[in-house]
Amino acid sequence: MHKVIVYHTISTPEVSLPSNIDISPEKFESHLAWLSKRAERVVTLKKLLSEPDKANLFAITFDDGFQDNLTVALPLLEKYNLPMTLFAVAGFIGDEGYLSKEELKTLAAHPLITIGSHGLYHKHFSKMSKDEAVFELTESKKILEEITGNEIDLLAYPYGDCNLVTEKLSEECGYQAAWSVWNGKNTPYSRWRVPLGRNDNLLRFIAKVSNAYFPIKKIIKPPYT
Repeated sequence: MHKVIVYHTISTPEVSLPSNIDISPEKFESHLAWLSKRAERVVTLKKLLSEPDKANLFAITFDDGFQDNLTVALPLLEKYNLPMTLFAVAGFIGDEGYLSKEELKTLAAHPLITIGSHGLYHKHFSKMSKDEAVFELTESKKILEEITGNEIDLLAYPYGDCNLVTEKLSEECGYQAAWSVWNGKNTPYSRWRVPLGRNDNLLRFIAKVSNAYFPIKKIIKPPYT
């Protein structure tokens, strides 16, 4: 089964962020070094979508759009020549600690980077009305397309939160595929990902990208931000 891994911020705050989503540059680089030894299996999300599960490929993703995705993560991705998809929260662009419009445009033009949507304001989709969900899906897509000049047709749900209604709406709003974390049934609009953060040293990373991870997480689903 393919492994889509997800990071947020490559940083070392004194107090961990909710759900331990921060990870140090050193740990992040150790993950990339391990992946680089299997570089032929590390592909873009769009490539992964077209390959059979038995290929057991890897794809790197980032959620939210923190500024350090450009200043810290990108140089390391360049060092190992590994691609990633950044799911940006359209409504956070320009906020303190997040990418500016120009920075997002710089990332979007980079050959290793693909931009996707992470919603408009990082809200729970399952708690919205249908109209609110459609607005989040379409407006975030529109804003990101205007900034980047690229088609935005990949989606990651904030909090990994999805249900059958939002999955159907995502397709109707023009997305090619959508990712949760462990929610949904790993269908084209609720694809699972492997979350990584502060506590994930190299040994934990290797365990998480093993074939044992998803079967365990089908039983145990801790909170996710």
